[in-house]
Amino acid sequence: MAYGSEFPLWNAISTGSASFAVRAIIFSALGIFSLVGFILARRAVRRRYFDRLASAEFYVRQHWNEILSGEISADDWRAVREDSEAITALTLDRMDGADDVESARLLNFMRSTGLLDRMMLNARRLKSWRREAALVRLGRTRAPEAVPILAGALDDPHPAAQLAAVRGLARTGLGTAAEAMLERVVTGELLIEATSLLNALMICTRNNPRILLPFLCMAQGKTRKLLARVMAEVTSVALGDDLLELAYDLSPEVRASVARALGHADFGFAFAALDSLATNHEWFVRLRAITSLGQFRDPRSLPVLLRGICDRNRHVRQRAAEALARLPDPVPVASEVIATNDEYALQAFIAELDRAGQFQKLVDELESPMSPTERMESRRLLMALENGVDKLRTIMHVPPAQRALKTN
Repeated sequence: MAYGSEFPLWNAISTGSASFAVRAIIFSALGIFSLVGFILARRAVRRRYFDRLASAEFYVRQHWNEILSGEISADDWRAVREDSEAITALTLDRMDGADDVESARLLNFMRSTGLLDRMMLNARRLKSWRREAALVRLGRTRAPEAVPILAGALDDPHPAAQLAAVRGLARTGLGTAAEAMLERVVTGELLIEATSLLNALMICTRNNPRILLPFLCMAQGKTRKLLARVMAEVTSVALGDDLLELAYDLSPEVRASVARALGHADFGFAFAALDSLATNHEWFVRLRAITSLGQFRDPRSLPVLLRGICDRNRHVRQRAAEALARLPDPVPVASEVIATNDEYALQAFIAELDRAGQFQKLVDELESPMSPTERMESRRLLMALENGVDKLRTIMHVPPAQRALKTN
């Protein structure tokens, strides 16, 4: 008797398992082939789309002047997706590097052909990453009517949408865009990474720093520090008397920004404020003030610079030494530096003179006087400089000057 006939249940199990295994293999193969077919079909469709888009871009670039002037009517390409996309991309690319006249021309073209309306509609209706891309793209148009839509996106609960709106507003570079961001920053409604927000506010307030003033007065804590950093980058003498008032602001970042801006004003207007800022308890405020004074190269700033070269902070001393080395008459300056009886001040001054190539010139001037009184004073200055050079011998190299001093 056969083995299978004694165990009918075993035969049933074996037959069922084999049938199930065959069906599983067939379904798996069908799934694999379907997936591969889908991938190949999708790749073919995308390749066809990008080929058509590339052809459209080539055609648009070849006939750009006719399209922009209206010789090729917008009705001929507006309904074709690839043509419309290619024209939009090329328009925005040219907008990025255009001057004011060309920007106005391109913006009028986008308005008249409906491209701007389409981008505004996409910024409102699209979702997820498509909306974020549409927001940034809308900002590239620099259109004032785009600001309300981008400002509305600042109220989106998703941080990614807020960040895209900030980037879009930054691309506009408009003061109204800055106001929209500042209103939400002061109230704490805009919570995104500080770097992107800082850059956007700098771009949008550079042409009109006065926009920042009312918001800076209302801001507190971290927000005030953020706006102070923006002010430090965009502050200009166009603020006038408001700039002098900010020199006594509670925020050291604001005071430092004022010191930086005063370096571009008239000496008579800036000197009193810079003199006060050069005594500030924050070292970076003193540094900015000394740096700004050095830009004037005015002998009237000598007392402040002498105070700076004796500062407890080495960065301030270095900037003061650099400013003193650039003053027109080095002999009286050297005499005043030596009179401070500060070894570090003298060493900083000598090092900066050597770096600027002015040390040998100073030595030659000190060796030239003919009257006994001038010669005695020159000898005293030369001896003081020689002592300073000897102490710097291990950290600097001034062989010509040193030889001249030794032969005196």
